[in-house]
Amino acid sequence: MSVFVSDKFLIDMKTQRFSWNGPVLTKRLLRGDSPLLSDKQVRHANANGGLNLVTKVGALAADHLQSVEGLAAMITSFVEVHRGFLLKEITAQAMTFENLKGAIRSGGLFFSPVDGRYVEFLDRPLHEVLSAPYLIGLTRELAMARVGTWIGSLFVYQPPQFGFRPSEQRLLLAALQGGTDEELAAVLGVSLSAVKKTWRSIYDRVTHHSPGLIPDQVPEELTSERGKEKKQRLLVYLREHPEELRPVTL
Repeated sequence: MSVFVSDKFLIDMKTQRFSWNGPVLTKRLLRGDSPLLSDKQVRHANANGGLNLVTKVGALAADHLQSVEGLAAMITSFVEVHRGFLLKEITAQAMTFENLKGAIRSGGLFFSPVDGRYVEFLDRPLHEVLSAPYLIGLTRELAMARVGTWIGSLFVYQPPQFGFRPSEQRLLLAALQGGTDEELAAVLGVSLSAVKKTWRSIYDRVTHHSPGLIPDQVPEELTSERGKEKKQRLLVYLREHPEELRPVTL
């Protein structure tokens, strides 16, 4: 589970008496005092200063707790979902000793309520840390100074250059999973003509901002292979530049 939260909620988490963030979030939601950012707030924060990410360290089924492949799949999934956002701080709470050790090895730091900052070590053993609520995390500034960790890699960011509209982003995100235009139309619940129109808008936008990225446009009826090449080159680029598909206020 991961959510984007307000600055105030993150400050409260670090300055008030520590609590397990799952129950705190649930209680706030039930009483109508949600600290979760709306879609509009996510778009604004992602273009202005950055986002606070609160996450539960991922859990694996008991049979896979010692599985290298399972752990790698979980980390890969987490990175794919969050890479490309303008993150300013990540916080988490691991629920098992193995999760806690993994979070530390991955680049996480303990938040010390005494010092009011992230530190490498607390004044007690790890098994005692798990006996009460605590925070582990990282800020963008610390990540830039601690090169080489996979958590730190999530803070690498560059602004999008194309400014895709939400409808264009939805089509591109679906296209990254594969499928023909007919299949994409079914997935998105729109007409085939709407899909083709959106592709034309996407290609016009990309060509305007980066003329050399995709082959010159040609009438679709002249060659379907040229159209496939154009699409594949764009999708390859987007896999390396997920910021183009994240919500921002332009």
